Parts: sequence; structure tokens; C-alpha cells
Amino acid sequence: MRHPVPRRSLLAVTIPLLAAPAMLRAQPVTREVRLVVGFSAGGSVDALARIVAQHLPSQIGRPVVVENRTGAGGFIGLQAVANAPPDGHVLAIASGFNLAVSPVLPGITMPINPDRDLTPICGVGRGAMVLCARPNAPFATMAELVAHASRPGTRLTCGHGGAGSSPHLMAARMAQQAGINLDFVAYRGGAPALLDLMAGRIDLYFALLPEALQHIRAGGMRGLAVATAAPHPTLPDLPTMTSTLPGLVGGSWWGLAGPAGLSPEWVSYWTREMQTVLETPAVKERLATSLIDRDTPDTAAYRQEIVTERRIWAEVITKAGIRVES
Repeated sequence: MRHPVPRRSLLAVTIPLLAAPAMLRAQPVTREVRLVVGFSAGGSVDALARIVAQHLPSQIGRPVVVENRTGAGGFIGLQAVANAPPDGHVLAIASGFNLAVSPVLPGITMPINPDRDLTPICGVGRGAMVLCARPNAPFATMAELVAHASRPGTRLTCGHGGAGSSPHLMAARMAQQAGINLDFVAYRGGAPALLDLMAGRIDLYFALLPEALQHIRAGGMRGLAVATAAPHPTLPDLPTMTSTLPGLVGGSWWGLAGPAGLSPEWVSYWTREMQTVLETPAVKERLATSLIDRDTPDTAAYRQEIVTERRIWAEVITKAGIRVES
């Protein structure tokens, strides 16, 4: 004879069931989910969103549609999410620039207040950055770069894709920590900066791994160091920046966000679903092919990273006098 399970026992198995197959979980999603991306199709953020969106439906039992709403450095997409009802069915892939850098970047115009209008949910993915030099540069390592740039009267040129962009901030932080001078050259995006680097018209550029990898392998530019805590599996022989400048780790990072007022239950639900989908072998393979590093979805860690990164970049921006000019 089967006996009913006491209520306390049911509660006791709640946590183990979170890791069980999707059909064993209660599914609060009742209709199509919109995953808003504030950047154009074809980039790393869009690729991340589409990989996740393709594999989530088998877990949650509903379709997930990626919606590209571009403009204002990703804020047009975030504005659409901020204006949506906080019912767990409209989410965004938000960048670290949106949540951590923009609020402390002088001159920038934001259509929303990220702290007031959004709910950070969890980290999802990361993009490694590589410090690259022109192919005929007189230095081949970070240590040689610092030594060369430290010579009296030496000023190296460093390109970036816009004031406050990741390449700009990383280079400014590196220069401050290394005690060297850089002359920054602004471009309209990373592509023209890479072309000038390969042509030898500038000395340095901090590039996202996907945009630099083929050129490094072909000898069109020289990779000096990767800005990750450990060597990157794609370029395992490339040293980390931390081996020369301790603690200098950075890059692009993207997380899941919802509208303000999103309940803790929804935050927990989507964090669990992201934990599950990012462990799917097919997702792991596709992200690796796209040169996107998986994050470990955790709400507390994600929110703390926003606070920590904002403090770091506020200091870098103030020391470098960085300002967005309208």
C-alpha cells in the first residue's frame, strides 16, 4: 500500500528536483518568451542569445523569440524590456557596459536608469579580449611592451572604437597600472581600428577574441596577452595579462535582465533555466565555436560583479578623463 508523502518530505526534495529534467518542474511560462538583444544580428551578443533561445524551449515548453532592437549602445533594447510588464516573459541580454560602465561614464545619454528600471537576473556569457600589436612592433610580450613604452619620450598609439568602449577602457586601465603613456586614436567601431593596426598605422588595440583570432593566426597582427584570469583554450600559448600586471582581467560580459519589479520567484526560475541550458552539450559546443565563454549563472554573483566593475571603471574613467562627446 502506498502512503501519501508528508508535506515536509515534499519540501525536502524541492532542491534536488531543480536539477531534474524539465518535465518534472512546474513551468510558470504560459506563452512565448521574448529575448531582446540591443545589438545587431551577427555579433557575439546576438549569437549568445540565439544559441540560448534555440535550446530553452525544450526545457520550458514554450517558444523563445530573439528580438533585435538596436541603438544607443544597447539601451534601446533595454528600454523595451524596462517598459514591459514584469511577468517573466520579456527578458534582455544586457552587457556589462550597459549595467556597470554607462552609469559612471560622463556625457553618455541613457534612455533608462539601469538601477531603477531593470532587474539583473544572472550572468550568461563572456567575451575574452586580447591585447594586439602591429605585426612589426618592436615588442612581442607584455613585459617588452611596458619596457619599451617606459622609455623617456616614448608614446605609443592605441586605437579604440569609441569613448568608453571596452577597448578604450581596457587600454586606459592597462596604461594606468603599467605607468605608461598612450595616445588614443578613436575610430567608428573596431573594424577600421583593426585595419589600421595591421597596416602599422597604430601600435596597439584591445580586440575581442572573435575579431582578432584569424588575424593573429595569419600573422596580420601580434597577440601580446589575453585579458583572462587563466590562459584561454583558443590561444593556450598566449600569456595572460595578469602574469605581467597582476589583477588586470577584463572583457565583455553579458547577463540576463528583466523589467524592474520582476519577482524573486521569476529571478530564481530563469537563473535555474540558464544554469541548465548552459550545461547542455550542444550549447557548450556552439558557444565554444562562437568563441563565447560560458558564465556560471548566479544572481548574487552577477549583482556583485555589477557593483565591483562599476567601482573599477569609475576610477579608471576619472583618472583618464574619459568622456563621451555628443
